[in-house]
Amino acid sequence: MNEKRLWNLSELEAFGLNRATIRKRLKAVGIEPVATGRSNTPLYDVIQVAPHLCQRPIKETDAPDLMGFKTAAELRAYIQAEREKRGLGEDCKDLITREDYENEIATCIAAIKKFASTAITRVESAIPNATGEQLESLEALYNFDLKAVSHEISV
Repeated sequence: MNEKRLWNLSELEAFGLNRATIRKRLKAVGIEPVATGRSNTPLYDVIQVAPHLCQRPIKETDAPDLMGFKTAAELRAYIQAEREKRGLGEDCKDLITREDYENEIATCIAAIKKFASTAITRVESAIPNATGEQLESLEALYNFDLKAVSHEISV
């Protein structure tokens, strides 16, 4: 192993940590010295230890995930504000209930189905001299457009 890769604790302080913190982090991940230098100074492979000295320590806690908020109080305040905002939106009729939304979509779908079932019949009535081939082409176009509308509604 290249000796320039072997650093003692004093040299590892270049990572911005004190010796005690370095020892603690290396011990936590199970890294042992790979050699000893003068005066039995422990030497560590800098390539092996650098990732553990550069990253912020991960706190192990039983605390719930706070979704990026610093404290539980901030998270609670955010949730409460969102509830109040939703309530105000509903009170001002800016928001609709899920039931109303589903009823509106059902009405739209019913209107589209009715259109699909009557469109060709209306064209036949309005243009009595249309050929069967023309009506089939028109029906294919209607079906294509109806599938596109159906896809947009379902997405």
